[in-house]
Amino acid sequence: MELTVDMSVPGVVEIGATGLRGLAQEIRTALATRKGSVPLDRDFGLSWDVIDLPLPEARPLLVAEIGCGLERCVPRIRVKDVSFKADVPEAADGKLVPVVTVEIRKEYLNDFR
Repeated sequence: MELTVDMSVPGVVEIGATGLRGLAQEIRTALATRKGSVPLDRDFGLSWDVIDLPLPEARPLLVAEIGCGLERCVPRIRVKDVSFKADVPEAADGKLVPVVTVEIRKEYLNDFR
């Protein structure tokens, strides 16, 4: 089972979200959190070391960080694809807006049926 999370689409925080909605919210939270900013879990989130790099340098580093970091933060998934939205106004400003496709690990599939 696959799930695609597009960070250019505003997400709504749902208290008590379950199933795929809860998983999507968990992924969005991990993508939007700077590593080191969560007091009791300093390893949660993604490194923002690439924030000031030129886009051609930042893109492959960010793909690697999302691939490894997201699986660390959300262990129920495996990252299948990371792409970036090119048709959003932020892209012209030098912002990379990720679209992440994940697969639910087979040992967790029963949680989503």
